[in-house]
Amino acid sequence: MIRRSRAQSSSLFLMELILAILFFSITSAVCVQFFVKSHLLSQESKVLSQAVNECSNIAEAYDTSKSIGDALSLLKNRYPDISAEPAASGQDTAAAVIYYDDIFSPCSEDNAVYALKADFTQDDSMMTAHIEMTDDDSVIYELNTKHHIARRTDYEER
Repeated sequence: MIRRSRAQSSSLFLMELILAILFFSITSAVCVQFFVKSHLLSQESKVLSQAVNECSNIAEAYDTSKSIGDALSLLKNRYPDISAEPAASGQDTAAAVIYYDDIFSPCSEDNAVYALKADFTQDDSMMTAHIEMTDDDSVIYELNTKHHIARRTDYEER
């Protein structure tokens, strides 16, 4: 009889052990999903933060300029690989594209992961810009800005 009770107690212990392992494996699978999701959210927030910074930098450069040509020259000095289409004669519009690699360093179009597209327009004393950061298939961030050009006399120039 002693053998039978040992067999029953050892099979009960084995059943408890199997259930404990099953419980911990299910719990660990759920925890791994949480860690993966948090990692993906962290990556998305890094990309969004970089996109906001780059769009803001372009908007600031545009807001400090007096004309579209001045803005394009500022951007060409900062981003040598910029693809810019200056305003044609009689038109007050321009477009620029800056390409970025996976760590948001400006690069050529061949190595690009992200693209910042900026459309500039100027009407008399109002300059507007539509700036958007995109990846392969979607818009990450877009920014619209308007800038009033102050008319100054010669002695007020800085």
